[in-house]
Amino acid sequence: MSDVEKQKPTSAEVESTSADVTHHTPIDSSIQTAIRRKFDRHMLPIVCILYVLSYLDRGNIGNAKTAGIIPDLGLSDADWVWVLQAFYICYVLFEWTQLFWKILPAHIYVAALCMLWGVSAMSAGGVHNLAGLITARAFLGVFEAAFGAGAPYFLSLFYQRRELGKRVSVLLGMSPLANCFASSLAYGILHIRGSLEPWRLLFLIEGAPTIAFAAIVYFFLPDSPSTAKFLTDEEREKSVTRMETVDRTAKSKVNWKQIVAGLADYQNYVHTLIHFSCNYSFAGLSNFLPTIVRDMGYSSVNAQGLTAPAYFTSFLCCLFAAWASDRYGKRGYIVAGFATMGTIGYLLLAVIQDENQTGVRYAGVWLACCGIFPALCINITWLLNNQGGDSKRGAGLGILATFGQCSSFVSSALFPSTDGPFYVRGCATGCGLTGMIVILALGLHFKLEHENKQRDQLYGPADQNVIIDVTQGGDQNKNFRYLT
Repeated sequence: MSDVEKQKPTSAEVESTSADVTHHTPIDSSIQTAIRRKFDRHMLPIVCILYVLSYLDRGNIGNAKTAGIIPDLGLSDADWVWVLQAFYICYVLFEWTQLFWKILPAHIYVAALCMLWGVSAMSAGGVHNLAGLITARAFLGVFEAAFGAGAPYFLSLFYQRRELGKRVSVLLGMSPLANCFASSLAYGILHIRGSLEPWRLLFLIEGAPTIAFAAIVYFFLPDSPSTAKFLTDEEREKSVTRMETVDRTAKSKVNWKQIVAGLADYQNYVHTLIHFSCNYSFAGLSNFLPTIVRDMGYSSVNAQGLTAPAYFTSFLCCLFAAWASDRYGKRGYIVAGFATMGTIGYLLLAVIQDENQTGVRYAGVWLACCGIFPALCINITWLLNNQGGDSKRGAGLGILATFGQCSSFVSSALFPSTDGPFYVRGCATGCGLTGMIVILALGLHFKLEHENKQRDQLYGPADQNVIIDVTQGGDQNKNFRYLT
C-alpha cells in the first residue's frame, strides 16, 4: 500500500532509515545550469528529432488513406482495420524491448532501431497488395516499440524531477508536430504529377530521412550522463551527483525488488488508464483526422493542409503545459484541464451532425487535438516523477506503454467509412474516454496530496538538500514527496 502508516515511527524505524539519507551540499546553480543547457543542446534535439521521425513514419498512414491507397490496392474497410492494427499488435507485443535501453549502449541500440524502422517505413511505398502493406506496418511496429516507450525513460536519466516535465513534454509534443509536418508534406506531395502514386511518394520521401539520421544517432547520442562526450570531466562527475540530490538510487542494471514494487503500485495503473484514454485519440487522430476533415466537405488535398494548424497549435499547448507543470508542480490539474478541453472538442464533433456547421465542427477538431496531446505528455511525466528508482520507473512505464496502447485497437475500428461524414461512434467514444481522464487525474492529484500531508505530519517537511537512497524503500522513503 502507498499510504503512510498513521502512527509515529519508532526509534528502530528511524535508525533503519537513517542510512538511506545523507545531507548534501547542493551543486552551484551556475554549474547545474551549464550542464542542463548542454544536455538541452547536444542530447535533447537528437531524441526529439527521432520522435518526429518515428511519428512521421507511423502517422503517414492516415495521409496515405486520403491520398488514394485504398482504391489503388483494392482494400475494404475491414482490410484497412487490419492494416492499422498490424502496427499496434506488434507495437504492444514488443514494448518489452524498452528494457534494452538500460542494458545496451543507447547510441548503438537506437541507431539500429532507427535504421530498421526507416527501412520498414519506406518498404510500404513499394507494396502491391494487402499482405505486403500489413507486413511493412508490422515490422514498423516491432522496431518503433522500443523507442517510443523507452525515450521518456531515457530522459529521466539526465534530468531532475522538476526539470523533466518540460523536456518530456517537448519530446512527446513532437508527435503533433510530426503530424503537422506529415500533413504539410502530404499537401505538397499530392501536387506532384506524372510520377509514382502520391501515397507511394509519401512513404518513400518520409522514410528516407530516418535511415540517414541513424548515423547521427550512432556518433552523437550519449549513453548516460557519465559518458557524455560533450561534457568535461568535472561536468560528468557533477552531472551524476546532481541526479542524487533528491532521489538517489544505487546503480545496478536491473533491481528486481523495484520492478515488483512498480507492478504493485496503484499509481501506475491509474496512469495506465489515463494513457489508455489518451491513446485512443492519440492513435485515432493520427489515423483518421485527415479523413474526418475531408468529409466535412473539403478536397483530399485541402484536408491534408487543414489538419496541420491544429497539430501545430497542439504542440504549442504541450510546451505551455510543460512550463506550467514544472513551474507549479500541479500535474493533476494540468492533465484534467486539458482533458476537459478535449472532451468539449469531441462533444462538438459527436453532437453537431449538420453539414452546414463546418466551422463549429472544425473548432471541435482543434479542441480535441489541443486537449489530448498535452494531457498525454504530462501524464507520462507525472508517472516518471513519482517512481522511486530507475527500475521502478521502467516497470511503471512498461505497464503504461503496454496496456495503455491497447486502446489503439479500439480507435482503429470505430471510424469506418460507413460512419461518415460525422463518425458519431468514434467521436462519442473519444468524448467518454477523455472525460474519464478528468476524473482520474483529479482523483490521483488529491490522493497524492493527502499522502504528502500525512508524511509531513509524521516526519515534518522534507529537506530538499538530502540524498535519498530509494534503492530499497523506493518512494516509500520518509523523505520522498510526490509531485501532485
